[in-house]
This record gives sequence, C-alpha cells and structure tokens, in this order.
Amino acid sequence: MKKGTKMAALMLAMAMMTTALTACGGDAKSSSTATDTTVTDSQPQDSAPADTEPAEAGTQEAAPEAGGTLTFGTNAEFPPFEFVTGSGVIDQYDGIDIAIAKQIAEKNDMTPAIENMEFASLLVALQNGQIDAAIAGMTVTDERKEEADFSIPYYTATQVMIVREDSDITSAADLADKKICVIEGYTGEICVKDMGYPYEAFKKGTDAIMELVNGKCDVVVLDSATSQKYISDNEGLKIVEDPSAFESEEYAIAVKKGNTELLDMINTAIDAMLTDGTVAELGAQYTEGLSAE
Repeated sequence: MKKGTKMAALMLAMAMMTTALTACGGDAKSSSTATDTTVTDSQPQDSAPADTEPAEAGTQEAAPEAGGTLTFGTNAEFPPFEFVTGSGVIDQYDGIDIAIAKQIAEKNDMTPAIENMEFASLLVALQNGQIDAAIAGMTVTDERKEEADFSIPYYTATQVMIVREDSDITSAADLADKKICVIEGYTGEICVKDMGYPYEAFKKGTDAIMELVNGKCDVVVLDSATSQKYISDNEGLKIVEDPSAFESEEYAIAVKKGNTELLDMINTAIDAMLTDGTVAELGAQYTEGLSAE
C-alpha cells in the first residue's frame, strides 16, 4: 500500500526521531530456532478461547453506532506507541497509538475504550468480536491481510538491533554466532527467523531488554522507535542499523474482514489527522528528547 504525499509529510516530521520500537504483553519467555518456531508474518498465533466461536471471516460487519463505544485492542508494552501510565489519554493507557485511537473515536462521536492483551492475541480477538479494531504498532503484511482488513498507514518504521555499547555487532551478518532475543509475534522475530538464526522469544519487550542489560544475550531485534525509548531508559546500550537487512514497514489499524463501514470511518479520520499534521505532532510529542538522551 503506497503512503502518498500525506505519509511523506509524516515521515518528514518523524525524521527528527532516531530509530524506533514495538511491544507485547505477558511474562513468560520461550526458546525457538529458525526451523522450529511456529510464528509467521501473521502475528496472532493464539487460538480462540474454548468458549468463543470465531466469527466467519469476510462477513459484512457494521461499525459501532454514534454515541456508543469504540473498543481498540492493543499491547501496552510498546512505548512510545502504547504503554501503561498513572494517567493516560484513555484510562491508564497512553502513547502515540492510544492518542490516535482517542481522536478516531471522538471524531465519530464515540467513546474510546482499550482492551490490553498479548500482541499475538489481537487478530483473534478482532475475529471473535472482542474488540472493534487493533492498534498496536502493527505492521501490514500479506499474511495479516488474510486475517484482517487494514487502514491506510499512519507510520513508517524499520527494525534495528539493540546491543551493549562494547558489542562487536555492526551488521545483521554478525548475528550468526550471537544469542538473539526477540519479542514474540513482532516483526523482529519474523526477520530473525527468515535469516535462519536461532533466537529466544519473550512476551514482553522489557524482559528481552533486561536479558541484554544483564549480559544474558547479545542483541535484541526490535522496531526502531521503541528501541530508542529502551536505550534512553537503560544506560550502556546502543542501536545498530542495517538498512540492507531490514526494510522499512508501515503501521496501520486492523479491523475485522468485511467491516468496510468501520474501515472507511477510520480511514477518513486518519487521512484528516495526516493532512492537518496531528499524527506528526503526536509523534513529536511522544518521542521528544529520545534521540538526545
């Protein structure tokens, strides 16, 4: 999906940021190799709860009515896009994505609500009707488009490598003999898997970063904006980029397949926020100071 001139304006405003990141919920970690891991480009791999029947994909859906509640699913472990704080813009949730969700709901005379869950459960929750839309720094991929419909993109990011300051890693080629950590279901896991390297997957970005800080792994592969937030919060870490190994990717909002009414509503709101500079302003607001720290 092409971004067009409006997305170019957003990318220019975001250029003052260094690289960025993404997040997921949960506490457990799991070990995987490039050959045995079951995660694909489609992030949600969890099955639906036993007492919930998945709705049929492609069924025509209606958007919530004006005056009602518009419920967004997210994984509030991905600063600066979504995180938990004492006083957020929607309940305890804050971040670029949460602020965008709030404005989308309010532009359509709805009350915004957030359901926080593991990243890998988001598309399942969408299919089951537990949420109306998913906004979680979610990269648009062909596999995900088989499970959900996506809005126009609102942000462009790339994957980077977070390492300790004394690391000898200078490119993705140096990962061959290193202990790699990723976040379960994130694009970083997909990239490392495609490279054929073994890795350890965590449900929380903070847990993977702590492995690195404590010397239990050599590198964490993660989205650029979120990575910048983590290195600003943890001394002794740095970011290594390799554009030849990691291509840029676009974040968008997912809705249930066939829900064209809600998709059109979201697209209209995003288009307006890209045109008037709202998305760029939110990006600057939540990332200000990260590149300087």
